[in-house]
Amino acid sequence: MRYSLPSPSFKYLWWFLFLVVLYYSFSFSKFDVFALVEGFSNSLALIEEMIPPQFSNLENIINLTFQTVAIGLWGTIIGSIISLPVGFLSARNTSPNLLVYYTFRGLVNFLRSIPELLYALILVIAFGVGPLPGIIALAISTVGLLGKFYSEAIESVDQKPVEALQSTGSRSIAVFRHAIIPQILPLFVGYNLYLLDHNIRVAIVLGVVGAGGLGVELYSQMRAFNYPQVGAILVVIVLVISLIDRLSAKLREDIQQYKLLAYHTKTKDLILLASTIIVALVSLKFLPIDTSELVRGFKNLLPLIGEFFKFDFSELKTYVLLMLETVAIGITGTTIAVLLSVPLGMLMARNLINNFFVNNVAREIANFLRAIPELVMALIFVSAVGLGPFAGVLAIALHTTGFLSKFYAEAIENLDYRPIEALEAVGARLTQTIRHAVIPMILPLFNSYNLYILDRNVRAATVMGVVGAGGIGFELVMRIKLLEFEKVSVMILVILLTLVLIDYFSGYLRRRLV
Repeated sequence: MRYSLPSPSFKYLWWFLFLVVLYYSFSFSKFDVFALVEGFSNSLALIEEMIPPQFSNLENIINLTFQTVAIGLWGTIIGSIISLPVGFLSARNTSPNLLVYYTFRGLVNFLRSIPELLYALILVIAFGVGPLPGIIALAISTVGLLGKFYSEAIESVDQKPVEALQSTGSRSIAVFRHAIIPQILPLFVGYNLYLLDHNIRVAIVLGVVGAGGLGVELYSQMRAFNYPQVGAILVVIVLVISLIDRLSAKLREDIQQYKLLAYHTKTKDLILLASTIIVALVSLKFLPIDTSELVRGFKNLLPLIGEFFKFDFSELKTYVLLMLETVAIGITGTTIAVLLSVPLGMLMARNLINNFFVNNVAREIANFLRAIPELVMALIFVSAVGLGPFAGVLAIALHTTGFLSKFYAEAIENLDYRPIEALEAVGARLTQTIRHAVIPMILPLFNSYNLYILDRNVRAATVMGVVGAGGIGFELVMRIKLLEFEKVSVMILVILLTLVLIDYFSGYLRRRLV
């Protein structure tokens, strides 16, 4: 069902509120056109210092790259295993009762609300520097994300096969095996591939706080102003992320078309399972983890968790203001990304701009922006434009442009082409075709993507302060390093409440506009 705003006056009120929020967001995030111009020249100078990249430490970079992939892989595997029961217990149609349903649904929402970097920061204190905190952080976050995806997939199963088996007196296990699993398995595999892609990207960032992988080397080289080495690491990051992105997309496409799961045999299943196990076991070579380290870390973690329940609200006003700055970074970065993504997405759409060279150049620009994580971009922009929220805005804006332009291009390429052909047949210009045929069809999808990305970007902005790029993240990191967990817990409450409100408001707007 499509919703519409009740009256023109109500529309104008929404537009007025939108412009007010936008104005204050740009003010809070200290957006400065002059600083942007100066920052652009500084960024070019910084890039020049990275060229040519210095690969003298290539062997170490490759080892750390494999370690990063291993951290992402094992975080996904552990998180996926835990997510299976959590998904079934947080789905309405498979949860045993309402108490269990609401308990696990609340747990899933809580786990996915906290950024992975925050988990990693706390776990590094308990377990020490290394890949182990990164794996555990990703596993916890994966449970939050996959638990939600799994529960939604389970709730959307067609009940007819389930009812048919139940009517024949089949046991619950038989119903589960023959009616539910065949429906949810393709979706589950697709979600796992998406999370693996996501977690490997995040694993790069976790190294900034000492949670292992390539991010540790990147951060240390940035702090040492060794920019040729930084250039080499960035080249490796772009190549690895681009390769994983393409491989993951290809596998997801195959699964959607049932090339992997249709007409499958037990032999094929065993080969696929054995291949996954072999890759996972081989990746352990790049994870220097000691069992005693794991036991010692959990012993340290239990008293540390207890410290979080000693809430200190003495600086609540400061945290709220910092959170407003964080939200402003997310809104401003998203707004700039939308403005950049519309033309880039149109240049990427093959049915709109039928030029092989233009399409591919635009796609490679989007792939490059998407491959560099926000926090890595923030590191670079802090060096270019200085400390503060403006660096965070630029990082989020450029990284988001890589995602949004891809979504926009896919939306345009999947349009119903008949209205476009009708306008072209009467001699309409390209601008007229876009105005009267393309925009009316893509606007609902664009609004949905923008609201989803805004929600995501506010979450991302909460950790920009880790590298000095504004928001509540800087204060959060400092309090964690000072072991002032009673203040950290209040900041987490402020973050959670803000994200819940944004999630609710975003859902409301999606129902109204899409």
